Amino acid sequence: MENLSETEKLIMSYLESNPPEECMLDKITRGINRSRATVLKYLHILEARGLVTYRMVGRSKLWMPTRDADVKTVEYRDDTSRAPEIIKNASEIHETLLRLLELERKIDDPDKLVFTVNTLLDIVVANESFRRMFPGARNLEDIMDRESIILLESRMHAPGKIQADLRGRDGIRRTYSLFISPVNNFWVIIAKDMASSSFSKNELEVLLTITRLRTSSDSLEDFLGSAREELAGVLDIKQISVVLKDASGLNQVYDHPSSIKLEEFDYFIYRSIETLETVSWSSNKGLMLSVPLITEERARGAMILEVPDDSISSRALEIVEMFADEVSEYIELERLRRENEEFIRTLLAMNRVSEIINSDEEENRILEKSIEAVIDTLEFEMGCIYLMEEERELKLRVQKNLPETLSRMCMAGVFTDLFSRSIEDERVIYITAESPEYRMIHDSIRKNNIRTILMIPIRFSGEIIGILNLASYSVKPYNRISLENISSIGLQLGSAIRKIKG
Repeated sequence: MENLSETEKLIMSYLESNPPEECMLDKITRGINRSRATVLKYLHILEARGLVTYRMVGRSKLWMPTRDADVKTVEYRDDTSRAPEIIKNASEIHETLLRLLELERKIDDPDKLVFTVNTLLDIVVANESFRRMFPGARNLEDIMDRESIILLESRMHAPGKIQADLRGRDGIRRTYSLFISPVNNFWVIIAKDMASSSFSKNELEVLLTITRLRTSSDSLEDFLGSAREELAGVLDIKQISVVLKDASGLNQVYDHPSSIKLEEFDYFIYRSIETLETVSWSSNKGLMLSVPLITEERARGAMILEVPDDSISSRALEIVEMFADEVSEYIELERLRRENEEFIRTLLAMNRVSEIINSDEEENRILEKSIEAVIDTLEFEMGCIYLMEEERELKLRVQKNLPETLSRMCMAGVFTDLFSRSIEDERVIYITAESPEYRMIHDSIRKNNIRTILMIPIRFSGEIIGILNLASYSVKPYNRISLENISSIGLQLGSAIRKIKG
């Protein structure tokens, strides 16, 4: 046992915490902040005591502690006396952490979970895949049911393989094949997801039937009702709701069997729509799921399900998400069908207006008959016509079915700025609750639950002489050609008005 001075302790600590190639005189000098002469003196003293040795590399000496060096530190009153010990310990921790990071990198595998458990079933080591799949899991009981744990414990005396469900915080149970290897008083477990396993014959038949129902059902309600009955054979679903998202918020289009309060689940529903992933949360009745309804890499809404258990298997979840794809497809096809119907109505509206202006020569009668014909044919609920008067000011001439509040606001010119958009842009302004600009329209329009607005310029020879405005309580899907047809109605009225005025 040797007593060392402070400088000797610094030198010994440096040599013990650095590889030999870092232990030449110059590097030791810089490492402990002493002069070369002082370091060289103490190196020779330590060598004479048998505590250090060296080997020659070229012309340089590489210093290193001897294997049997037994160093006893001397206690000093000042705090710097522990510096060598601190340096040594910090260096060891540093090296250990680097080694740990390297080992963790070696057990990472995107296709496998790797973790270890002790005799108390505490999860001691886990790779990144495991931590990502089961965040916060500390014990097997956090992720595995008791029956599976008993089965696992029975296989812990020798290497073996079992199949078990592991439950994440999202409430999804995933089936894994677990390979168990006992090592001393703990076990290394390698888990592989079995989700890729094929569906059963019954599950495939259910999915096929749902696809057929999508093409044969007369309405979304019929489709979901029949599909719900089919799903009952493979999955217990207590509640199904479908919501669609637009600029006005979430709109419920289906709900069975009882009404749910969407505002309680807004956060989860919006999160699933934005992330394009199923989101789950616990309720007092069981597990709730919000499954996004995806079309062309964006979600138009979500399907909300309630299952009685506190978890759902990954295979059942896959069936649910495939069902959601069918629902999304039905809604998209329904939108295209309605778009085609609206196109036909625009042609009928053009013909109706043409008949009116060719059979009547009085301006007010043409305007009144035209607004009525357009509203009825295009199946809008309300509308009005403004014409340019003196000093290029819009004046309300006729209106049909406007609520009293909106009628008074029209008379007062509240919407003049909105109508001016159509004049400035010289085109049809088409806004629905699905349009981003819907949030920017006047509050009173949204409060009256108006979900489609059409502003059609009435023009003659390139000059805009008025505006035909239409509004509906439902979303009216129009394509480009339909809007061109609607624009032609404004041209017809403009020609008729100019003709009458000479």
